[in-house]
Amino acid sequence: MPDREQALLEDDRDAVELTAGENADLCTGCTRCCVTVCIEIDAPRAPWEYDQWIWVLHHENLEVYVEKPERWFLHVETRCTQLGPDGRCAIHGRHPVLCREYDPRACERRLPLADIRAWFHDAYELEAWVRAERPAHWKRLMAYRKDRPDAPPMADARVERARQRRPGLIPVEALLGMATPGPAAPRAPVLAAAPAERRVVKRLR
Repeated sequence: MPDREQALLEDDRDAVELTAGENADLCTGCTRCCVTVCIEIDAPRAPWEYDQWIWVLHHENLEVYVEKPERWFLHVETRCTQLGPDGRCAIHGRHPVLCREYDPRACERRLPLADIRAWFHDAYELEAWVRAERPAHWKRLMAYRKDRPDAPPMADARVERARQRRPGLIPVEALLGMATPGPAAPRAPVLAAAPAERRVVKRLR
């Protein structure tokens, strides 16, 4: 480790007192805090709260982690639009207070993540953790999901048959049948006004 960086790490000044150059020296080669966003969330307890974060974790670039003793965070992989190609902030000096108060000397790449209790990259990891670590919560979640089908929903057979007959096209009748189950309502005559219209056309010709 260069002597300058070591001296900065041992410096007891507050983070906001570090100069732009000192920050750059401490962050050389790393832009981690500029490509992620972490937001603290309420620790889930009720079944609907677990279900909410399971839903979130089915989306790309969203993760959840837990710090000791019980602090939950939503972790988003997203790049700051002010991060330049050189790895420097394009609005440094006018950047948000949150950025200015961040201390690069306490960066996660320098300290072991000893406070991380669990990290969920997707919904299945969260479900497995709740089942293993919180069986009572898992039981309530399963009771909350009592009406959930055992398998993914199946496509409507009428639409599938219609698609096989004419690929790329779905007859309107099939869609109407899905929206209004039961006997179809009688259709009104399509050409109810046609005779009068035809007489007018003939006279114009």
